[in-house]
Amino acid sequence: MQKIVAAVILGILVFIGCILFNTFSARPWPSAKAAPLPPLPDSAIAHMSQAIRIATVSPQETSSIDSPAFNAYRAFLEGAYPLVHKQMTRNTLAGYSYVYTWKGSDPSLLPIILMAHYDVVPVEPSAIKLWTVKPFGGEVRNDSIYGRGAADDKGSMISIMESAESLLKTGYTPRRTIMLCFGHNEESTGDGAKAVVAWLQQQKIRAEMVIDEGGELTTEKIKDVARPIAMIGVGEKGYATFELSVEKTGGHSSRPERETAIDILAKALVEMRQKNTPRRILPVTREFLQRVSGSSNSFLKKMAINNLWLFEGLVIYQMAEDKDGLAMISTTIVPTILESGVRENVIPSNAKAIVNSRILPGETAKDAAEFIRKTIDDERVKIRYTGDFTTDPSPTTEFQSPAFARVAGAATAIVDDVIPVPTIMLGATDSRNFRAISDGVINFCPIMDPKGFHGIDERIGVKDLQRAIAFYTIILKDAH
Repeated sequence: MQKIVAAVILGILVFIGCILFNTFSARPWPSAKAAPLPPLPDSAIAHMSQAIRIATVSPQETSSIDSPAFNAYRAFLEGAYPLVHKQMTRNTLAGYSYVYTWKGSDPSLLPIILMAHYDVVPVEPSAIKLWTVKPFGGEVRNDSIYGRGAADDKGSMISIMESAESLLKTGYTPRRTIMLCFGHNEESTGDGAKAVVAWLQQQKIRAEMVIDEGGELTTEKIKDVARPIAMIGVGEKGYATFELSVEKTGGHSSRPERETAIDILAKALVEMRQKNTPRRILPVTREFLQRVSGSSNSFLKKMAINNLWLFEGLVIYQMAEDKDGLAMISTTIVPTILESGVRENVIPSNAKAIVNSRILPGETAKDAAEFIRKTIDDERVKIRYTGDFTTDPSPTTEFQSPAFARVAGAATAIVDDVIPVPTIMLGATDSRNFRAISDGVINFCPIMDPKGFHGIDERIGVKDLQRAIAFYTIILKDAH
């Protein structure tokens, strides 16, 4: 009996020892001091403000595009960046999307593509009074440049153009060809990016690396880590939109049936929202967690992450408590539009909801549709795909790849003590189309915790603009 007890105690000690060994073996990601940022070009702030003042709003219907605004933006680019337009060739596709080609000295090397989009979402008329500045004023206040498109995504485009123009002034010629690709309707159909990719395929061009918007720097999202984190996107969730509709005889509101079309739809939406989609930690997310865990000031979190073989369920539970964490580990499905009724005293005969889903890699839009159908389990609720865009999750760029290493290295060079981590993009970008011509698609721009995306008081910090220009300059100089 004593031998059995001793064996059990020994087993427990080995078990605890294994957990503690794994926990204390987790070292902080190597820390490095960044070099001082180069001075901000004198033109950068003025050009950023000017870009914002041109309201290149992306319409839902491409036939209704505000041509004068997009023509004005083209003229602005030509005036602001004369060397780019003199020394690079520009191809115009789908009306207003552009490809600038900066020929390298070694044509045998695959090119590098830097991307951005310059269309913006509209500002809701009812929200204008909530802005502290004019939404399209390009005003500089409190060390930030305010206006629609500042962070999404004219900040990236202006930073790329400022970097290229400055290097051209020095007479720099890259060894590897550089291509600058700028879409004009990423916020709606993305047809501009599709046309660019089709053109690249016609030219038989494959790219070594593609960098687009998406990932960012943060000191706010991971509360238990004091160091800045570079969230480098290596893939995108899928995207699908569904219409849920119910038809049932209506009538006078004074004599309601026990159940109306609205009741049936409301119950279906509640059922859909209350049931969890499958949750799991992807390999990319696992790498993300392990890289930050070494710098965590929470011993319990560090212990759980470095012993996922035991605590994976607990980590998933904790991540699901936060909306960003939940989006990293599951397909999200949420209603965004409700439509029903014409008058307050008429029971409607139909009710409709638009439901948007962002799909975790390893699942498909069809899986999301099936989850909705099974969860609701009511044949009276009709489900169909809707919207202009449906896509399954993108392929993933390896975080051991040269493309990831280039971006991580550039981020480390401009941000003190940064931890570069791979992540899956929760939103959709133009770069998903470019995976057809490159295995090295990366989503990242070094903006620190950007504010106002698609919302009130959108802005980019002057420091962020300076940092982004330095980042793209490193990437351009590293084109070898």
